[in-house]
Amino acid sequence: MIKNTHLYNIVFSRDDYMEVLMKLENHQDSIYPVKAKKVISNLDHATSMEDRNPYNEVLDELYNVMDVLHIERVDRPVQSAFLNVREILDYISEIHQKLDDINEIKRGIKKDYYENQEAIELISCLHRDRISIDDIHELKYVALRFGKLPLSQIEKIKYFDSYPFVYQELSHSDQFAWVVYGGVEHSIGEIDNIFSSMNFEEVKLPQFAHGKMEEAVAELKAENKTMEAYLQELDQRIEKVKEDNEEQLLGDFWKAYRLKELYKKGKYVVDLKTKAAIYAFSSLSKDEIEGIVNIPGLTIHELPIDTYQDQGVEGPVYVENNAFFQPFECLFTFKPGEKFDPTILAGVVMMISAFVLLGDLGVGILCILLSLVARGNIGKLLQRVGVAVTIGGLLSGTVFYSMSLYDSIFVVGTNYAMKIGLFFAINIVVLLVCSLVKKVTKRSIKSKGGLSWQ
Repeated sequence: MIKNTHLYNIVFSRDDYMEVLMKLENHQDSIYPVKAKKVISNLDHATSMEDRNPYNEVLDELYNVMDVLHIERVDRPVQSAFLNVREILDYISEIHQKLDDINEIKRGIKKDYYENQEAIELISCLHRDRISIDDIHELKYVALRFGKLPLSQIEKIKYFDSYPFVYQELSHSDQFAWVVYGGVEHSIGEIDNIFSSMNFEEVKLPQFAHGKMEEAVAELKAENKTMEAYLQELDQRIEKVKEDNEEQLLGDFWKAYRLKELYKKGKYVVDLKTKAAIYAFSSLSKDEIEGIVNIPGLTIHELPIDTYQDQGVEGPVYVENNAFFQPFECLFTFKPGEKFDPTILAGVVMMISAFVLLGDLGVGILCILLSLVARGNIGKLLQRVGVAVTIGGLLSGTVFYSMSLYDSIFVVGTNYAMKIGLFFAINIVVLLVCSLVKKVTKRSIKSKGGLSWQ
């Protein structure tokens, strides 16, 4: 059965247009909007709602803060079409400020921790070379620098033999040499420049490191242990920020995501300044549309179905059949203005002809098995035809038309090639006749393209 199609002009407050879009989108199978550009040519001072999407920025910020907090974007249902973008951006800014404060403290602690680690390594080198830390602190007129020099730079030192400095390698690691160099106070600046050009990294001895080196190392390790505990506490603070804000961020993210996608559908909304309108085709009644939208100040006008046919706008065709015959709808294409739906007639003829002319157990079961592989209406159609052929096969008792399991109860001739040809001939004639009747009974209407929510 072909249902009646209506064209509605749905008018509402401009402030409500996102909520209206959200409600209409939930009925995409029964409500088909017309692009605003197709109808505004007939309206004075009207424009389409297409504009820069206001939800891009807030969505980008939500992506960013959720990635920083390692929040998985688990889907959340969206109940409302309202989102205060400025409020959400301020809320995200507050979260970033909390995280920045924590991370700033972490960076300072990690810097001190790394320096302590290097000081421990340096003190160990001095201990192996029997260099006294107290003697270093008591030096006058001579400046010493301790630190790391990349192994790739060691060979370059020989080019500076004429400069007034002393240099000693203390130990090697995989990438660096721990070294000490020194010179008199008045020329140490020039020497520092030489070693800086070779990527020398100075490591300063802590002021408290004196006396026994073992005690200095133990003190540095104790300080690092305290810093490790504090770093763990700071990580827990970040986790607390995540726990306190995860649900809110997820809710705002999916709402902003949904609204961004909805805003793209502004191309279906006609901007009438204080009001907005959507022109849509539907098989639903006016009362049903009002029940779906259900907002204050809503007005709906039904227009002639061919109002905008000159702009290339035509309505969809709604075909409705019971579940058993629905697969046979794929045998026809329906165009606007057509009133005759031959689906049931074609389905009945096909199944009866299959039962009478193709009845065979083997072929019927094969059709049913093939229907499990085929998708959509083709598979369902094949299944129904297969059942009809199988029932016919129970009466004929044949398997692939070559073997008889028992005496036939009912059979129409034994020339199987002729019967198969007759089956196709009957159904092709029925399809052609039905298509002809569809055209004869069709209302006169221009056909210029369909509609969708895409």
